[in-house]
Amino acid sequence: MQIHLDHHSGEPIYRQIVEAVKFSVARGDLAEGDQLPSIRQLAGELSINMRTVVKAYDELVHAGLALRQQGRGVFITAPQGVLPQDRRREVLIDLAQRMLSEARRLGADSAEVIAVVQQVAKEMEPTHD
Repeated sequence: MQIHLDHHSGEPIYRQIVEAVKFSVARGDLAEGDQLPSIRQLAGELSINMRTVVKAYDELVHAGLALRQQGRGVFITAPQGVLPQDRRREVLIDLAQRMLSEARRLGADSAEVIAVVQQVAKEMEPTHD
């Protein structure tokens, strides 16, 4: 799992870690049962404080995306089910509104955002090694 941090993005480092793990799961690079790097290992690789990794892992566990096994580590969990279509649509609308607001703040128009979303969606297609 590769995590690239942007220390100038304004997004907290722990959130960047959470999103990188989510992206890796969506691509199929991480699957149920896969172990995440130890807190010490990931903090060392990223040159960040271990508490930042703990916070990221805590959020993954709280969201049901990972499971902490005492003395063994943190592992990716099975998908927790699918939201009903109406609720899923509400969540997607909220995400789209937040993304478009941020994109406008950066000076991007809707066409640029759509192109980027399509590119990222293609990148997120599961890999078949």
